[in-house]
Amino acid sequence: MDKGKGKRGGEPENLYQRENGIWYGRITVDGRDLRKSLKTRNRKEAERRREAWLKENSPYKGTVRHTFQEASVLWLEAGEWKPKTLEGYAKLLKGVEAHFGAMFWDQVNKAELQRFIAARRLAGSGTATINRYLTVISGIADHVRELPGWPDLNPVKLLPVKPRKEKRHPYIRPPASHIEAYFARMRGTFGDLCRFALETGARKDEITTLKRHDADGGKAQLWRTKSHFRVISLSPVARAIVERQPAGRSDYLFETSNGDRYKRVTEMWREVVNRAQMMAQREGRALVPMRFHDLRHEHAIRYLENGGNIYTLKERLGHSTIRQTEEYLRYLTPEQAAIARGQSGTNHGTHATVSVDGERELV
Repeated sequence: MDKGKGKRGGEPENLYQRENGIWYGRITVDGRDLRKSLKTRNRKEAERRREAWLKENSPYKGTVRHTFQEASVLWLEAGEWKPKTLEGYAKLLKGVEAHFGAMFWDQVNKAELQRFIAARRLAGSGTATINRYLTVISGIADHVRELPGWPDLNPVKLLPVKPRKEKRHPYIRPPASHIEAYFARMRGTFGDLCRFALETGARKDEITTLKRHDADGGKAQLWRTKSHFRVISLSPVARAIVERQPAGRSDYLFETSNGDRYKRVTEMWREVVNRAQMMAQREGRALVPMRFHDLRHEHAIRYLENGGNIYTLKERLGHSTIRQTEEYLRYLTPEQAAIARGQSGTNHGTHATVSVDGERELV
């Protein structure tokens, strides 16, 4: 059920006044617009009658009034979450509770959700992030609606349509000198981790969770999930990076000084880029900004520029469709693109070709 808005400025929600001075109530219940004369010209009396009418038509009638925080706690406690999943939901809940945390569960309605979406957009959240917020709220609602004393309603499903899919912005490729300017400010294991990303095109999580025994013999076994992996061959630079990693306290190839895997890669990369850009500005230069994930894009383009095959690159990157990989053809000359499309599979460039094997382990 949603609250309507008055037609005139200053009028309270759910109320509007006709020319004859009579106050009317207006609410939306399950998508139906309901209006009713409150039969009074007195505003305070109209508000009292409005509240009684709201309770009479509320889907929460007859239930105990619970808070939003109660609902979120029950949902979290009931789930059997993996640590990484729980960490992600906890971050999303912070954004959700900043808006709904002080509310009762019956106040989380369609109109309030629309206000939340508008507020998140104003704060700079993209469509994908907003959809994740709504997924959390919907999950909470689907859980508590099955509990005794909670209303059988999911307010997210009252929203008219899902927001349009967010359009990804193309990779703005920095000159090679700019990329090296960023690497020049990195040292130690983190620098090796970032260089390994550029040399392999592996995803951030695939690198940070890479075990020592999965990077051996000039190959790396990259795990996307617990049951799905791919095997890629390593360039000479990537092999050297693997070989110079010291024995640590954990099984991770790249580990922090505490013996744990890296968990703040994106933030650490951004800090390096910001410092490099500030230094360049002092010298009267400007560096093209670059995200950590852009190292994956840069690897793909260089792979094709060096004579790599588009179909081999698809397997190397772990793309589900060739259309994803074909996006990189736009960065090539027509001659390079023709080679990338027609080459049989041998890479004459500096990067080794990929070997995909979903069944055997590396030795």
